[in-house]
Amino acid sequence: MIAFKSATNTSATLDQRLAEEDIPAAQALSYAISLAEALRQMHDAGQVHGAVSPVNITVSGTRLELLPAAAPTEGATPYTAPELLQGHRADARSDVFSFGAVAYEMLTGRPAFRGDHRATLAEAILHAPPPSTGNPGIDLFLSTCLAKDPAARFERMQKVLLEVKLLAIHARRAVNPARCWQAAAALRAELQEIETCLVSRIEAHERTVSDSGRTTREDLDTLREQVSALGAQFAAAQQRAERGASSAGYTNEAIGSRVSQTEQGLDALRKDFATHVENHVENAVTDLHDIRDCLDARGRHNRVGPPGTVPDGQLVRGRIRSPRSAAIERY
Repeated sequence: MIAFKSATNTSATLDQRLAEEDIPAAQALSYAISLAEALRQMHDAGQVHGAVSPVNITVSGTRLELLPAAAPTEGATPYTAPELLQGHRADARSDVFSFGAVAYEMLTGRPAFRGDHRATLAEAILHAPPPSTGNPGIDLFLSTCLAKDPAARFERMQKVLLEVKLLAIHARRAVNPARCWQAAAALRAELQEIETCLVSRIEAHERTVSDSGRTTREDLDTLREQVSALGAQFAAAQQRAERGASSAGYTNEAIGSRVSQTEQGLDALRKDFATHVENHVENAVTDLHDIRDCLDARGRHNRVGPPGTVPDGQLVRGRIRSPRSAAIERY
């Protein structure tokens, strides 16, 4: 979390300083470096200011201190980014625009955009380019900061900070060449350190990507092997299912044939059993008739002779014959 500085009795706001006197170019660039560094730290911490202007900046000796916005500013100010006037939210690039407007005013002593009232000021911010500072290098730097399109501005405050330091070196070169070479050497060392850090990060990222790619390829090879094995298992299971279906069809046919033969055998047995029973029944009925006739004949004889005797009698066709009947039959 960035800790904002508060104004003290010994410091004044940049707005007050600009109203009192013009700031020398070297001093203005030094102030710009301090302001860019404060914004870089804020952005690196994931924060944005959203209302950078001279009234929110204090001047103390050779350094600037950035204060938090006192309250949301309604309408346009000379430091408001165009996208904020269109209703968009503040972000790092809107802070870059506001920084450029403040730096322009420190270097020239006048605002980058003017208007008699807020409507004309907003029109100038949205459509008019800032007047030239008279220095091509500074104009190129500020025009990038103050681009109407956020995508055309510097992407990060780190880049803004390096550009301001280069401008400060060029400004000192005209006054003191020896000091200028020392500052240039220091800046080259800083740039070399940044480049080394970037290269190290890029190499680490490439290694991570390479390791991820190798791991992904190994996972894909393993997955292909598993899919191939599953395909072989499926083909074998399908063949077994087909053989099982064929065997089941043959078995069903054999069972059907045996059932049919069994049913035919049962039908024959039923017919033979019925015929056999019918014959036995007929024989039993005949025997019963003979027994009944014999019993009837005995009953009649018992009424003539002694019980239990058949004198001179003969059994003819199931009947009891007396001797008289036999004599009569002989004559």
